[in-house]
Amino acid sequence: MSDLNITGEMTTGEVTERWPSTKEVFTRHFGSGCFTCPAFGTEPISMACSMHSTDLDMFCEELTEAAEADEAAG
Repeated sequence: MSDLNITGEMTTGEVTERWPSTKEVFTRHFGSGCFTCPAFGTEPISMACSMHSTDLDMFCEELTEAAEADEAAG
């Protein structure tokens, strides 16, 4: 296991650009329209979770797992 840790302070764009597999987590929780939202890319993950009534800790854990899979794939 890596020491990778995605937090609520990171932006949605920062995470999806660095770890593309995290897009699936955003889609699963926020819907497929997530990526066409004007705020996507610049808003903090904590704000996105708040807007979608999604548990921040759980969401960040899922993002981190997806990112770790990207890192492992090289």
